[in-house]
Amino acid sequence: MHTHGRRDVPQYPNQQGPARGASSSRVPPSRTLTLSDVYALVKSMDARMTVQEAKLQAQEEEILVLKRDNSELWQEIHRLKGPRFPFEIFSLIILSTGEKEALTTFSLVSRGWMSVTRRVLFKRIHHYTAMWRPQIKLVSILNNEHCTIFPYVQTIAISGSTLDSSGSQADDWMDDFVCLIPKFVALRSLIVHGLGSQDLQKIQRSMPHSIKNNIKEVAIDNAGSHMPGFAAFLSMFTALETLTSGNSYSEYEPVSKLTQGLVSPPSSIRELLFRTSRRNDLIILDWFVNFHSSRIDFIDPHFLPSERPVEFQRFLTRFGSTLSKIKFFISGDHQAGQFLSSGYCAALPQLKSIELEFGWQPLPWTIKWLPKILALLPTSIEEVILFMTIDLPPSERVAPEHKLHTIDWSRLDRSLTGSQYLSLRILKIGMLLTANLYSVEKKLRMKQEMKEMWPKLLPICARQGILETYIGW
Repeated sequence: MHTHGRRDVPQYPNQQGPARGASSSRVPPSRTLTLSDVYALVKSMDARMTVQEAKLQAQEEEILVLKRDNSELWQEIHRLKGPRFPFEIFSLIILSTGEKEALTTFSLVSRGWMSVTRRVLFKRIHHYTAMWRPQIKLVSILNNEHCTIFPYVQTIAISGSTLDSSGSQADDWMDDFVCLIPKFVALRSLIVHGLGSQDLQKIQRSMPHSIKNNIKEVAIDNAGSHMPGFAAFLSMFTALETLTSGNSYSEYEPVSKLTQGLVSPPSSIRELLFRTSRRNDLIILDWFVNFHSSRIDFIDPHFLPSERPVEFQRFLTRFGSTLSKIKFFISGDHQAGQFLSSGYCAALPQLKSIELEFGWQPLPWTIKWLPKILALLPTSIEEVILFMTIDLPPSERVAPEHKLHTIDWSRLDRSLTGSQYLSLRILKIGMLLTANLYSVEKKLRMKQEMKEMWPKLLPICARQGILETYIGW
């Protein structure tokens, strides 16, 4: 009979039906609204208000009880205006959660918490060409007048390798985005995946010098650009320090011919990381050997040392005297034997840190080669990082070749802490448990066994505080 909408009350007794715009359910069109109808409507509304007031009163009483029973917590909540920790400490707390859901919740606590969490939530954004994700409209979000994330974005990842449902990219998928690049004033890192020469040129043209000069890291993966376009794109970042490459382009001519007449890499580059060991990486390696005018401090060559030893040795001849950090990936007896005979470590007189990753090999295999490999390290070494995989705990190994006592651990322990390695400060051993089918209890037991094993095998290293272990699965 009654609703909460606007009611048109007729003014004359002879008016037929409800007034224009009124709902037919309010007053039956067959009769005139009487004073009794109005009285009933007012009475009903008054009853509803009475019930609502009673609910509000009950809620207020519950709040008073909570305030009385939790007075200290209540006062703390109302005093909260942001993080009391120093900014650096609070940022570490935020980062340690690692979950965007938690970070989003933190951002709703207060303005102070929001100012910290936004630096994490929007530190990196990703622009896809994938038109089959209509729910993700990054450009629409960035174009919104209320968008305030630009000062917090430090990394932009642009992926053009995914095709839409029609099997082709939208022609203008980059145009609307690159015009926003000048707004990312805090940009420090750029990741591009599957972009061709035209897309790289669009980024070049749209990025102001103030941003180009602040870019420290660039990662190019599977880009469809030829070497001249690739080199020209990188050369515009005059402060670039780290270059990560993964199959960056497709070329089939001789490597020496492809690097002729190219612009030089930025002289500021100090770190090179490769994600493949294909022929394309050799082109970059040759580009740096021939044109880089400064030093290289760190290289992660992936499989290049084992699969392209001649080219990698040429790189070490050029930059080995300045390298202070290097990573080697060793998998299988062939690669281990090749590493021992390569003479790579002899070409690194200033080496401070080395990471050796023993890929997907049982622990006994790694242990077998470890003493021989460590014996090759230069006396300048300060940090040794070992990463290995474990499929079974040593206690379950029954074959003689799987027994740890076949290694002269005391000799290795004395060697690492003796006069040959006076500069050694850190021996970090990381282990990955690969037994995915095991129960959590068994994994925890394996983890504890591994944690207790190394201090027993290398007691002097443990006593001197240089031994660190990390076990994960």
